[in-house]
Amino acid sequence: MTPRQWAGFLLGRWPVRTPVGRQPLPAEANVLKSLDTETVCALYDEARRLRLGLGGGGPWLRAHLDPDGVHYLLPDPASYYWPGTPIGDGEIGWWQCTALLRMRDGEQVNGIVAVLPETFTALPSTLSRRQQLRLAHRARSTERDAYLWGRDHRAECAPEFCGYVPEAAGKASPTTR
Repeated sequence: MTPRQWAGFLLGRWPVRTPVGRQPLPAEANVLKSLDTETVCALYDEARRLRLGLGGGGPWLRAHLDPDGVHYLLPDPASYYWPGTPIGDGEIGWWQCTALLRMRDGEQVNGIVAVLPETFTALPSTLSRRQQLRLAHRARSTERDAYLWGRDHRAECAPEFCGYVPEAAGKASPTTR
């Protein structure tokens, strides 16, 4: 973590800051959620189905996430994806979320997914505020993402190891960004 991130962590500050000139996220967005693998995959599938622009992964992601792993999600939009930003004929109505994902080999990596506010708020919140802060800072400071993990895993990726068959899915590269 950077010195600024360490200071925020030690002071117990929520790490997501509102860009200058923007409305802050609602209070229900200042939460980190703990999710199982099926829920994470469903969120990525919803983002792809609704064409929100941030999501994907499909069969590749499902095959490579730890099936019994715990994953974490927090709204963490970049300034250019901040809710309300004009896009096309409308404006961004979803939250860019950072996901801290546990992969099949136990490594934690980050990913990004677009989540509708009502979908996010419907997810249960089971962690204490202290745990949320600790994990939010970890999710934001994890530099290795699912794409890099997938690139390094490609040489050993085989149906007998992870169950993923690239030919059946129609593409061989991970797309979680």
